[in-house]
Amino acid sequence: MKILKVAFGIPLLAILLASCSDETSETVSQKEEPTEKSTAVHTKENRNKTAVKESSPNTLQTKASTIKKAVNSKEADRDYLLNVMNGYQYIQVGDNQYIYYGINQEQNVFCMMEVNFDASGDYVENINFVDNASEEQIALLQNQIQEQQKQLSDLEQQQMEKELDDYYAQLEEDRQKEEEAQAKADAEAQAEADRKAEKERLAEEEKKQQEEEEAQAKADEEEAEASLEDEAQTESESEQEEDTEAFEEEEPAEQTVSQEQAIQLVRDQQGISEDSPLLVEYDHLDDSGNYIIHVYESVVDNEETGEGHTATQGWYQVSPSDGAITDVTVDGY
Repeated sequence: MKILKVAFGIPLLAILLASCSDETSETVSQKEEPTEKSTAVHTKENRNKTAVKESSPNTLQTKASTIKKAVNSKEADRDYLLNVMNGYQYIQVGDNQYIYYGINQEQNVFCMMEVNFDASGDYVENINFVDNASEEQIALLQNQIQEQQKQLSDLEQQQMEKELDDYYAQLEEDRQKEEEAQAKADAEAQAEADRKAEKERLAEEEKKQQEEEEAQAKADEEEAEASLEDEAQTESESEQEEDTEAFEEEEPAEQTVSQEQAIQLVRDQQGISEDSPLLVEYDHLDDSGNYIIHVYESVVDNEETGEGHTATQGWYQVSPSDGAITDVTVDGY
């Protein structure tokens, strides 16, 4: 019924309610022919006196197809039509023109079937099925139904108003129940979200505390290592100072052999003459202050470019104090 209110307003709902009563229900065959063109709402009664059917578009269209076949075969008289459309609501919109209509509450669809009789009014001449009526068609039907509403008695109006009040009261009750259920669901969802947020907050705090403890432990460890390094550095510096002092107290060794003399001493020892292809050169001082003399031969690999390499014959250590020579080739200088 909610969709009826939205689609057609109170007048159509009133007619649907009123049309279910025994006093306002009548058939086409029972109604006297009007002297003037008028509008009336009818419900074909059946033996059980059931309420007006609310037909889906597919159901009403199926009946329209059935009647069309009868029309084409010239078998669709008034009794045949009333039998097929037993229990369906219709409106007379002309002397020989009727509109059957159905409502699909699930889809909020208004469908209707226009039926035209011939001049005699005995046989169906043509039918037209409208799957989804336009706003203009619906408005027209509303106006026609309002005319029928004026004919209702005061008692029927009161009964209709009571039923409408009951209907809207039920709607309000259903709405309140829905709101309460929604509020309860929202509260439960919010409580669950709060619990989840609190759990995440506690987990984050625990993680942060653990990270702080680990960082503090690491800092303590680094501080201890730094302290040990400082102690070792202090001890090393102390030892170096002692070594320096001891070295300064010692008299430096007297240097009596120069670099050139060291080179000549190696030449003499190894029997290398001045015109020998072997080259004898000073290289460096070792950690003890001894001369390191390099004996090697320069080998030309490419006569055109002059590129080549050196072939080491030996390394010799010469003491600057006494000129003692030591072969240190194996040390690989």
